Amino acid sequence: MAIVLQDREAMVRDSLRNVRKLTPQRRRRHEIVAAPARRVWLIAGLALVLGNAAAAETAWHPTAEIAAAAERFLQQRIGKSADRTSAEAATLDPRHRLARCDRPIEAFLRPGTRISSRTVVGVRCAGSKPWKLFVPVTVVVTENVLIAKRTLPRGHVLTAGDFTVEPRDVSRLVSGYISDPASLVGQKLKSQLIAGRMLTPAMLEADAAVRRGQTVTIIATSGGISVRMSGKALTDGALNQRIRVENLNSGRVVEGIVRSREHVEVLLPAGTVFFNATPKVSPSIADMRLSNNDR
Repeated sequence: MAIVLQDREAMVRDSLRNVRKLTPQRRRRHEIVAAPARRVWLIAGLALVLGNAAAAETAWHPTAEIAAAAERFLQQRIGKSADRTSAEAATLDPRHRLARCDRPIEAFLRPGTRISSRTVVGVRCAGSKPWKLFVPVTVVVTENVLIAKRTLPRGHVLTAGDFTVEPRDVSRLVSGYISDPASLVGQKLKSQLIAGRMLTPAMLEADAAVRRGQTVTIIATSGGISVRMSGKALTDGALNQRIRVENLNSGRVVEGIVRSREHVEVLLPAGTVFFNATPKVSPSIADMRLSNNDR
């Protein structure tokens, strides 16, 4: 009887042991089966998100393509000087949401726009979903200019050896630039020029074409009529510079523009009395009411 009970207890222990062994295996089996299912759903969701993003990306027109169209348009308008001129469009905000154009986009300039160092170019779509965008484009013009080799003092008489020729951006120069060293020989500097700086016409001391006290011919124009008379320069003046001159006939002082070493032009509004001004009369003949011109 005792042997039978021992055998039964051994059987129960063996059964419990087997149950413990089988239970974890079933759980792992479930996990092995469930893991691939989760991966499948994860991959499917990721593909859906990426697909939507790709679709949204193709729905908008690339800003880089719009900027490139503005650059090409301006480069073509520049024409023959394109070998020394470049156009660079500003980086557009990628948040621009413009529908992808189903026709080739077109670049244009607004009426009256002049090409300068910073020009605004329009780009438009004339397709089924039209739009328009204005793109700032920077224009860089490179020219050979004169650069000071060393610091030159004020009043220095220039020579060709004072400068070197270097390519520089001249698109933003308001006062101009000089590229020919031979044109400077003998001219003076109006102010000090630091080494490495570009020389501009405004830095040169203008050569006086007319000197103070010099007798000049005044050319006065009014209402389509031009008259010449003798005058005297009251100040020094370079070509195209305004100076004060005295009409030797009437004694009237006016401003004129130096046109040559002998001529000063006076531009008068229509109706201005200048030619028939009362002439100067010498004291000896004042009572006779005769002018100098009558003698």
